[in-house]
Amino acid sequence: MNGGKVYRLDIRFDFADKRQRQIAERLLSLDRKQYGSINKFIIAAVGKELDGTDGDALTAEQIRCIIREELQNAVIVSERPMQAQSAVPSLTDEERAENERSVLDDLELFG
Repeated sequence: MNGGKVYRLDIRFDFADKRQRQIAERLLSLDRKQYGSINKFIIAAVGKELDGTDGDALTAEQIRCIIREELQNAVIVSERPMQAQSAVPSLTDEERAENERSVLDDLELFG
């Protein structure tokens, strides 16, 4: 790709899947001084894998596997602890009840 064009690829992680949730959390806490950015880290990981393969095309699942394998070896250092955010709810009683039901339904997904 030339001429300053950018190819964009979205990667989705299923937070209901424990392994995928852990990988996403590790990506978010990558040592930016060591890797520069999540984007640079993923490009380097995929490039490293491509250099070691015979085929030119990778499937989306193969790319996900590459990223998971690379994240297992990544050193994660958090520069500062994440701070909890608080919000003042401004919901009606009906909205609050619906929200509580929705949260309980969502929590059932985590088993």
